[in-house]
Amino acid sequence: MIDEAIDAGKVGIVTNPVLPGDHPDPSIVRVGTDYYMVTSTFQFFPGVQVLHSVDLVNWKAIGHVITRKSQLDLTGMPDSFGVFAPDISYYDGKFWVVVPYYHGQPRCTTLLFTADRPEGPYSEAIMLNHHFIDPSIFNDDDGKRYLVFGGGWVHEMERDGSGLVGEAKQVWPGTGGAAPEAPHILKRNGWYYLMLAEGGTFFGHMETLSRSRSIWGPYEPCPHNPVLTQRDPEKFIQRAGHGKLVQDEEGNWWMFHLGGRPLTPGGYCPLGRETFLQPVQWTDDEWFTVGDAGEPCASLVLTQHGLVQAPACDLHDHFTGTELSPDWEWVRHPVEEGYSLSPKGLRIVCKPFIPYSLQSTLLLTRRWHSFGFEATATVAFYPESRGEEAGMTMYRDTDAFLFFNVRNGLGQTAAQPFDVKRLYENQEHEGLYLEVGQYVNVLKTTLGTWRLPIQHGERIWLKIRLEPKTQLFTLFYSIDGRVFEETGIALSAEFLYPERSNRFLCFTAPRIGLYARGVYGEMEGYAQFSSFTMEPLR
Repeated sequence: MIDEAIDAGKVGIVTNPVLPGDHPDPSIVRVGTDYYMVTSTFQFFPGVQVLHSVDLVNWKAIGHVITRKSQLDLTGMPDSFGVFAPDISYYDGKFWVVVPYYHGQPRCTTLLFTADRPEGPYSEAIMLNHHFIDPSIFNDDDGKRYLVFGGGWVHEMERDGSGLVGEAKQVWPGTGGAAPEAPHILKRNGWYYLMLAEGGTFFGHMETLSRSRSIWGPYEPCPHNPVLTQRDPEKFIQRAGHGKLVQDEEGNWWMFHLGGRPLTPGGYCPLGRETFLQPVQWTDDEWFTVGDAGEPCASLVLTQHGLVQAPACDLHDHFTGTELSPDWEWVRHPVEEGYSLSPKGLRIVCKPFIPYSLQSTLLLTRRWHSFGFEATATVAFYPESRGEEAGMTMYRDTDAFLFFNVRNGLGQTAAQPFDVKRLYENQEHEGLYLEVGQYVNVLKTTLGTWRLPIQHGERIWLKIRLEPKTQLFTLFYSIDGRVFEETGIALSAEFLYPERSNRFLCFTAPRIGLYARGVYGEMEGYAQFSSFTMEPLR
């Protein structure tokens, strides 16, 4: 019967993940026929990307919650700090987003933002408390509201969101797994269901469940905990947990959760933590199960007429709007007056910044969505000083990134730390050069330089290809947009994987980006990006 329904177009086959690539800690809310989701963004700005869907499967970024430095200043924010797991809810005609702001203290600061529209603009922050990570809001049917946060804590909240009422209480600490976090409460048939993520966000991650007749407890654990985890180390969906439930218009229940896809069993997850969709089934004794008997499904069937899952990583941007697409996010805040948009495209000024510092940058990034892809950027470079550069980047954080750029004059040619004085003094050759530079733990290795047969202001096409099977980058350039020359460089992408971080626990996955950069104390030119495309490779 299912096969016949599929042939008739009455159902759609959905392949997980539904949000591939660096979309951890999903939170979802349905308002009418629309679904809205937020995920973690850490040190990237704008922060807390808001996504929209009408079918639970195909998602489009529509805005951000944190769009102004006055809401949250990320200057100096260490890698993998900043915006942890946010939660979105809807109450009294408004969208409410609580954000755990982790800034290196033992606890997070919980910030609340509200907006009349899901895409924003959102209010200035209301500080609610300093406590454990991962807050969420539960709106009870008696009008009372509660803030729930990691470790199974509950605290009543003022109805207008202006503050908290009384004292917090830990109502259920979980089943004993490490790091009980990501709590969500829902109410059904008089039961309060409290979910927690346990075991940490790595292999062995899981979702556990309890319930009570009172929001304050006592809570009884589900007899078949965990309700979601990956028990088979050979399956391609691992690290499953941190889930939230939503009910669709037809009354069906679904869970969105994070997970990772390792290249090999127990190996690296190049795309980091992604968002997956699972069916939820309620049992006769009023518990529920998730996925396939508690394990995540790689694919599932949705009974929606004409549902087609759009391919991941098929992107085209000509920067012709008045604002950047919300798919783009800067590394921390952009340098002031560092970029603009016009009918000619995206202009990034060659303002100086240190790419591995924790200050403002002009590194504009977007997520990888597949294990292999081909990305091309078109740029016209108008430098004013020797040492200026502009082009593409493959970026994980300040400890690992790759630059593929056009440089005004030949720069550093040996593996050495970045030094502004040395950079300036080493400008031995005039003209435009193509350069490939790899940064690992502040050490730069120049992998190649080539003299370019173009003048200032002439366009050049830069292309980076990531082979899905070998995980090798190959780099190309063209001066006419049709014939591409290969640089001869083949570089493993492994140094960008989150698990390859040596100095800290890395929560962010690799991104691709555009940038321009100048030299301190020198005149500033600019780069004009007129197009960017990114297509998946199978």
